[in-house]
This record gives sequence, structure tokens and C-alpha cells, in this order.
Amino acid sequence: MSYKAFVFFCLYIDLAKGLITSEIIASHNYPVEVHTVLTRDGYLLDAFRIPGSKFCQQSGPKPAVLFQHGMSASSDVFLLNGPQDSLAFMLADACFDVWLSNSRGTRYSRRHVSLDPSDEAFWRFSWHEIGTEDVAAFIDYILDTTKQRALHFLGHSQGCTTLVVLLSMRPEYNKLVKTAVLLAPAVFMRHTSTLSQTVFRSFIMAMPDKEFMYHNGVLNKLLSNVCGLFVARVFRTTFFLISNGKISKHLNTSVIPLIAATLPAGVSSRQPKHFIQLTDSGKFRPFDFGILRNLINYKSLEPPDYTLSNVRPLTPVHIFYSDDDSSTAKEDIQNFAARVPEVVMHRISTPGWHHTDFVHSMTVADVINKPVIEIFRSFERLSSPTFL
Repeated sequence: MSYKAFVFFCLYIDLAKGLITSEIIASHNYPVEVHTVLTRDGYLLDAFRIPGSKFCQQSGPKPAVLFQHGMSASSDVFLLNGPQDSLAFMLADACFDVWLSNSRGTRYSRRHVSLDPSDEAFWRFSWHEIGTEDVAAFIDYILDTTKQRALHFLGHSQGCTTLVVLLSMRPEYNKLVKTAVLLAPAVFMRHTSTLSQTVFRSFIMAMPDKEFMYHNGVLNKLLSNVCGLFVARVFRTTFFLISNGKISKHLNTSVIPLIAATLPAGVSSRQPKHFIQLTDSGKFRPFDFGILRNLINYKSLEPPDYTLSNVRPLTPVHIFYSDDDSSTAKEDIQNFAARVPEVVMHRISTPGWHHTDFVHSMTVADVINKPVIEIFRSFERLSSPTFL
């Protein structure tokens, strides 16, 4: 890291401390709303809405889009590239009604009607519950608020996992999803080769149900007050190795201070455990509690596979993937695609395109965002106005 880059990093870490989604949106002169959604099992989740843009002159209702973040991230992740390169802002400019969700346990969704985050019971969930409960609650809330019949969905990594879980377990939600765009979907994981699956697996699997990779001010304070070259380098290397397996040459390095200020956003220890189980089994199925609890929960010795033939949104599922993504390997993506009734595959041919590049690449606007916007626009051009 050069001296200039180092100074830039330290300056922005200081400026970005405590930054939240609503402030990021407002700082770029976009309107923002904060909505709280209640799940069936009592979690209170915050969603941030961008209802318009000065670049959109369209009057009347706009098609709603639900964004679902990956593990350890939050709604912040879809905004850090700024208005020119962040899909959320680009969609608002293109006259879409943008909703940024936050799953249970993240920095914006740490409330419950009867449980406290200090209670172990608060953290007894994996991405299975995020799919069947959180994503379902967001869809219901958005459609009720906007009075629309269906919405568009955009997920990255675990964000894709949760939609697939929902549509397989509660197939009545298929008719509420116009288009499903899955960026690097974490479904089958047999060929995953990240540090969380190798170096840290024993530590993760031994953890009780508790908060893991939580968001607090310790890292931010360290980076801001100490801000040594060694610390900056270690943070950059460690974070992206854990996230990707590799540091991408395509990474937009200007967002690193904002990433440091907003991640990790908080997860339950069950979430990485559940992914490790998928790697071990080579299957896509609910959490494995062990023989006795499996018999109670599933009436079988092992969890049953998710029924991927149920995944039938209103249009074919769009899957964006890369040959060089070690978090969601090409072989696993192809295995997933072969089991879904209708898919459209979007292979990113750029060499060295890794997991976070789907959100934070220097060329993400052209490689990912513009094609996604066209997918959503194509549906709106061809569909009946009654979907609004």
C-alpha cells in the first residue's frame, strides 16, 4: 500500500465511523425511508427504502426491488460504491422502488419482541430461518406497502441462499417474485475453498449458538486511532481472504475504508456452521442437528434435501457466476442450475473475478449492474400493468 493510499485509508476510516445505511443514502441526495418489519417468530428487522431519484421523472408507482445481502454483510454493502457504481442507486435512477433488507442478527436487526441479543436463544437460527421467515416477511411487507402483486429480487451469496430456501419450503411465494437475480449463489458448496471452510472450520463448528463476527466499534477505533500500515494491510488481507478465498485484482480499493467501517455486520454462529455442513455433505439441505434432534425435527436420521424443483418464480432464475470464484465454485453453481426448473446462466468471463467482485469490482456497473437492470426492465416492458 502506497503512502497516499495509506493516508486515504486512515482519513476515510475516521470519517466513516458509525456510518449507517440511511446516512449513506441521504449523503448522495437520495430520499430514504426506514421501515421495521416483524417476522412470525418475533424478530424486528429494519429495511431501508429509496423511493425515488432526481434522475427519474416517472410519476406513479414504481416496480419494487428487494435486495438481500450476504453473510456478515448488511444493507450497507449495496451502497458503498457510490451513485455511479452501486446497483441500488442505479436502479433508483432507472425508476425502480428500491428496498434494502437486513436479516436477523445484523447491526440493523438486533431486536425481538421478547428476546435480547444477550440471550443465547436469540441466536438459534441459520440462513434457513432467514429465508423462511425474514425474506418472507420482507416480501409481504413490501407488497402490502406498495400495493403491488409481485416484486423483483436481487441477492448476493447467502442472500441467494435464503430466497432459494423460501421458494423451496414455501412455494406459494413463487408467484410473488417477478424475477430472481442471484449473484454468486451459495447453494451447493462441495467445492468451496475459503478460510472459513478450512483453517477456521474446527473453531466455528465447536461454537455454541451465539453472535459471531459481530459489529462493534473496536475494529473501527483501532483502525482510526492506531491506523498503522501493518494494521491496514492485515485488515485488508484477512477480510478478503475470509470472504473470497483470494484478494481480487478487480476490487475497487476506494471502498475498503467504508467496508472497514460497516463490516462485519453480525451473524449467528449457526450460519457458517450450516455452510460447512453443506461442504461436508455435498447436499443442499436444512441444518443437521445430529441424529436425535433430526428425528424430532425431520422424522429422519438426516435432514431432507430442499425441494429445488419448487423454485419457480414468475420468470426463469438468473444466475451470475464466475469460473474463478472460490466461495461459490463453478461446479457447484452448475449442480444447482441443473436442479432448478428454468434458469438463465450469466457467466462472468473476466479472469480472476472473485466473490466480492459481484458487488465491489471497479467494473461492476458494466459487468453486473447494467445487465441486471435490463433483466428487470425486460419484465416490466412485457408484463401486464396489473403487476404494479
